[in-house]
Amino acid sequence: MKALAGIRVIDFSKWLPGQYCGMVLGDFGADVIKVETPAGDATRGFFPAALPGMSYWHLALNRNKRGITADIRTEGGRKLLQQLLAEADVFLEGFRPGYLERYGLDCAAVKAINPRLVYCSITGFGQNGAYRHKPAHDLNVIGLAGLNSLDDVGSACVSEVQVSALGSSLNAVSGILLALLARERTGTGQAVDINLYNTSLSLQTTGISSLWGCKATGCQPFGRTAHYYNIYRTQDGRYLSVGTIEPKFWRRLCGLLGCEDLIARQYDFEHGGELQERLAAVFQTKTQADWLALIGAEEFCVTPVCSLEEALSSELTQQSAMLTQRQEDIGTLQYVQPAIRLSEMPGSIERRAPLLGEHTAEVLAELGYSEAEIMRLQETGAI
Repeated sequence: MKALAGIRVIDFSKWLPGQYCGMVLGDFGADVIKVETPAGDATRGFFPAALPGMSYWHLALNRNKRGITADIRTEGGRKLLQQLLAEADVFLEGFRPGYLERYGLDCAAVKAINPRLVYCSITGFGQNGAYRHKPAHDLNVIGLAGLNSLDDVGSACVSEVQVSALGSSLNAVSGILLALLARERTGTGQAVDINLYNTSLSLQTTGISSLWGCKATGCQPFGRTAHYYNIYRTQDGRYLSVGTIEPKFWRRLCGLLGCEDLIARQYDFEHGGELQERLAAVFQTKTQADWLALIGAEEFCVTPVCSLEEALSSELTQQSAMLTQRQEDIGTLQYVQPAIRLSEMPGSIERRAPLLGEHTAEVLAELGYSEAEIMRLQETGAI
């Protein structure tokens, strides 16, 4: 038995935040029914593709889900989704505010059908405010939230990790589970409102509090980097992460670099730029491998900056048991395992991501549709 066995989730999301959230719920046993339009989610066509309509993105994020199609612009499609929601525990949607209201699928309308339902919306900017109807992807949102101006001189960056999107996925998982727990006590569901902008602000809680504190006390704002907490380039163009926050680690680093005169200056922030330049010059005298050989088995928070391929092939990743593969009917697929580990009811990967509409007939039959009725829905373009 799995932790979420018996929980049915209708995943009507189209992009990363909802897809990842549904994946996590499915990994822990929820019956996740992935609803797409007959044209399919746009992410099916992303590069690279394992086969037509089955991108590696889709395969990664939609495992452990059954897939159906429904066009809510048709009466048959709307009725189908309403029937699913009448018996579901969770509805997960990622449309801009007001869109589903046109089709009688907004929170108020759906809760009238099923008061126990947990209705989770993931949007860019929330249900209210001037930005609620604006389109945005992760890069837009984190820019507005001040999240990709990451260094002390305000240089912007583009991360491979879609921070606001994945952060919102995990907030959605938490919100859904909180609402399900509350339902056990009250008997009724509730709306869960997640948006990427709020997530981006919440992820900066420590930075925001430090900024406020500096304004209140008159201190000079302190960024996330310092001479003892930074990334340094080595002679061969590789990098080392230096996180020597504790004085004992800073002392050992200074000894390794032959800079013992800097030991007492760890908190000399007035000359932080000068100290950083000096350390940078020393790190440039040896290759990354040379520095790692000098460090050996010592532990003082100086580690290599790895490429993704190096990280995946590392001993650390192998010991993490985070990577696995399964022989599927479309070939051998590789997966990243659930990061949440439960001792008694662990998550697992039980099925590949669905082909477009692969389980439509199966799910409709469970709702009581006959073969003739399913055929008529196909003929009218409802599924």
